[in-house]
Parts: sequence; structure tokens; C-alpha cells
Amino acid sequence: MQNERTALAWQRTALAMIAGSAVLTRLTVDRVGPLALVGMAVTVASGSAVFVASRWRYQDGRRGRTGGARLPVAVVVGTVAMVVVELVALLSPR
Repeated sequence: MQNERTALAWQRTALAMIAGSAVLTRLTVDRVGPLALVGMAVTVASGSAVFVASRWRYQDGRRGRTGGARLPVAVVVGTVAMVVVELVALLSPR
């Protein structure tokens, strides 16, 4: 049960990243243009990688010992991409 809960937590994190980047892109695409789409692409790619890796990592009782720090690094990459897009949107002149 613990592996299932951990995998579900990672999957919720990945889905929240993807949904957050979609909302952020929708709100900032008029201000920053293609940069918002690039940020969304990076975040969706890293969120998808987290989703797939979490399913693979915690299945069949592997206990999450494979993969090292790849999942947290992917979450950081997606989060940084969203932060950069938002900072550019906030600092750009209207």
C-alpha cells in the first residue's frame, strides 16, 4: 500500500504541474508570446516524465529504490520553467 500511495502522490504532482502550466500559459501568452509556449512544453515534458517514471518506479514492489533523484529534478525543472515565464510576464511592459 505504501508504494501505491507514493506513486499516486507523484502522479498528482505531475498532473498539477501540467495543469498549472496550461493555466499559466493561457494567462500569459498574450504578454510573452512564444516564451509561454516554450515554458509549457518544458513543464509538460517534465510532468509527463514524472508521471511515467512514478508508475514504473513504484510498480511490482520495487520500493522506489531505482532512479535516484530523477523525479525531484524533473519537478524542479518544470517549476523553474513556470517561474521564468511568470517573471517575464510580470516584468514585461504592457
